Amino acid sequence: MKFNIIINNKIMSKLNMKSALMYILCWLLLISCVEKESSNTGSTPPYNPEQSVVRESFTPVEGGMATQVILKGENLGNDPNLVKVYFNNKPAPIIGCASGRVLVVTPRQPGDTCVISLVIGKDSSAFSQKYVYHTREIVATLVGQKGTTSFKAGTFGEATFVDPTYLTVDDEGNLFLAHQNSPHSVVMISQQNQTVTQLFVCPNKPNAPSTDITGRIIVVPADGNETYKDTYFEFDADAQWAPRTRRILHPSAEDRAAGMLDFNINLYKHSFAICMLDSMVYLRSNRDGYMVKFNPKTRLGQSMDADLNGVKDICNPANTDSYLVFDPVNKSRMYCASTGQHCIHYYDVLTGETGVYAGKLGESGWKDGPAEEARFYQPRQMVLDNEGNLIIAEQGNHCIRKISPQGVVSTVIGIAGKTGNQDGSPEDATFNAPWGLCIDRRDGSIYIADRGNRCIRKLTIE
Repeated sequence: MKFNIIINNKIMSKLNMKSALMYILCWLLLISCVEKESSNTGSTPPYNPEQSVVRESFTPVEGGMATQVILKGENLGNDPNLVKVYFNNKPAPIIGCASGRVLVVTPRQPGDTCVISLVIGKDSSAFSQKYVYHTREIVATLVGQKGTTSFKAGTFGEATFVDPTYLTVDDEGNLFLAHQNSPHSVVMISQQNQTVTQLFVCPNKPNAPSTDITGRIIVVPADGNETYKDTYFEFDADAQWAPRTRRILHPSAEDRAAGMLDFNINLYKHSFAICMLDSMVYLRSNRDGYMVKFNPKTRLGQSMDADLNGVKDICNPANTDSYLVFDPVNKSRMYCASTGQHCIHYYDVLTGETGVYAGKLGESGWKDGPAEEARFYQPRQMVLDNEGNLIIAEQGNHCIRKISPQGVVSTVIGIAGKTGNQDGSPEDATFNAPWGLCIDRRDGSIYIADRGNRCIRKLTIE
């Protein structure tokens, strides 16, 4: 018995030798099974656009990332290049197509419950059965050693930290760490070279770093007092990461006459957030809650009060550390982690609307569930992942939390209220006062500044 077997060359070219052999063996096993149950002595006919595609079933009905799934039906053809398969809205790699079978690989994080859609030519519809996706989270220590009392640059095996506090990552996967105390410094962590390099010893505490809109320039807000409240530090890949001290500029008399309102940062600014609507950098004044924005090219700043008809006390008026991130879908909406008030605020830069998004103002605790019922304890740096989940480093509860796009809060990893330094799965992994995190959007890996354990951890979510 012979079959027309065509393996998708584009997919196979992306696999290493071991993975390629595994998929070839799986495909040969699939064909072997088909041979046993088929009485057809001819080769697999090509897809016939004059006939309907019949979707019968798929197996297995549940799995995680990279689980191989066999779709069964009729008039599926023999050319994987004509086939597209989606788990919800996520495309699945096609490995092969023959004799009423399509072999695909489950994509990463398509959703807990998936509708599998099969598209061949102009024919497009979904299987009636649902596929259950199981998420797997694993945390591992990347660099640093528990209990160290001094900072040391060098290889991953040599490097040590005192208070690794906040993180960001550039478009090439380099991590940038705001290291506080002994010394205050900005540090680059190269995963490719497995080295830790001190870029700059800061005159005061560096706060949460972020990238500019290009992903190649790192900006780090300086901690407050009258000397440094308008100051931030900048590091450019094109300048070999040479540090530059910058100041947010106040409006001139002419600017103020034209309607631009002067600003006062009182006293601290813990993070920056770039709005994709206007490419402006936004920050929150620590002690009064006022919002300030500035142009990253001209560095000219202004109070948001000028744009919002006298609206003040944005994102919680109380004195609290705060960490900002913009929603990439609803681009005028910003989220603010209010550490001292134990909740997450929202703020719309176009309307000035603001309020509590998750948690309860001033009430600490730990509780998963709907956003209005959930409780937090000292939330700090946040990121939005590729699926629209808000991921939060939670200092007080020693864990990593998540708010889904539907507004449901869950604990990703860590055991609430328990300190430790254990790598592994959600059932085992523990942290000690994580303050910072960032996400590498190329593969979805999350990096955590586990301040109490004096190390950087890597969270892989599959």
